[in-house]
Amino acid sequence: MSRFQMTRRQFLGGLAAAPLVAVSATSAYARLVEPYNYLISQTNIFIRDLPERFEGFRITQLTDVHHSRILGLDEVRRVVGLAQQTKPDMFVLTGDYTTSYRRFIEPCAETLGKLNAPEGVWAVLGNHDHYTDPELTARALERHHIAVLTNANTGIRRGPDVIYLAGIDDWTWAATDWPAAFVGIGDKSPIVLLSHQPRVLDFPETEKVSLILSGHTHGGQIDLPFLGAPARFATKDLKYARGLFRRGDTQLYVSSGTGVIGLPVRFGVRPEIAVLKLRRAID
Repeated sequence: MSRFQMTRRQFLGGLAAAPLVAVSATSAYARLVEPYNYLISQTNIFIRDLPERFEGFRITQLTDVHHSRILGLDEVRRVVGLAQQTKPDMFVLTGDYTTSYRRFIEPCAETLGKLNAPEGVWAVLGNHDHYTDPELTARALERHHIAVLTNANTGIRRGPDVIYLAGIDDWTWAATDWPAAFVGIGDKSPIVLLSHQPRVLDFPETEKVSLILSGHTHGGQIDLPFLGAPARFATKDLKYARGLFRRGDTQLYVSSGTGVIGLPVRFGVRPEIAVLKLRRAID
C-alpha cells in the first residue's frame, strides 16, 4: 500500500509540475528562440494601373529594428544580411531604428547602410525615432546613403513608365505634411506610401494611394492561442496588426518588424523581413 501511495504522490506531483515546466519552456522559447527566428515573407500585391515595366517589381521592407541594449548590433547585422539575400529592386525602411538612446543611432544607421538595391534604399522615421532624436536619426541615415522621405516623394522610372514612392513623417508627432508628401504626383500615377503608422489607411489623404507600407505594431509581439494579442486591450494601434489590408483601391501591408520593445520576447509573431512583389491587377 505504501508503494502505491508513493507512486500516486509522485504521479500527482508530476501533474502539478507539468504546468510549471510548460510555462518555463514557453518563456524560454519566447525569450531565446522566436525573437531571432526570422520569417522572410513573400506577398504579391496587385495594383490597378501598374505600368507594364513594373510587373514583378520587388520591394523588401524592414521595420522596427529597435537597436538597443536588448537587441544588439550583431543582430542588426544578421537582419541586414538576410534582407540582402532577397535581392530586391528596392529596399524600404519604415521607422523605429532605435528605441530611446542616441548612442545607438549611428551604429544602427551604419549597419543599415550596407543594404544595396538597384533602385536604392528609402526610409521614413517612426515614433521612437522622434523619442530619441529625429534630426540626428535622419542625418545618420542619409550619411550612410539611405534616402529619408520626410513628407516628400520621388519618381521611380523604368523607361517611360513611372511609379511614385512617397514618405510621411510620423503623424502621432504632428509631423505629417500631406500636401508636401504628394506634391507633383499625377492623379493616375501609382503611389507607394511609406508610413510608420498603419492607421493612416483610415485617413482621406490616402484614398489615392495604391499601397501603404507600415510597421509600428510588431504584430502585437505576443499572440496567444485562443486569446490573441494582449496588447490589443491597451492600444488602438493593433486595428491593423500585421499582413495585408484593403480600403477601396488602397492596400496596406503591415510588417511585424524585426525588433522588440518593452519585454524582450516574441510569441506567435515571428520577426519579419517582408518581400513584396508588385503585380498588375487584371479587371
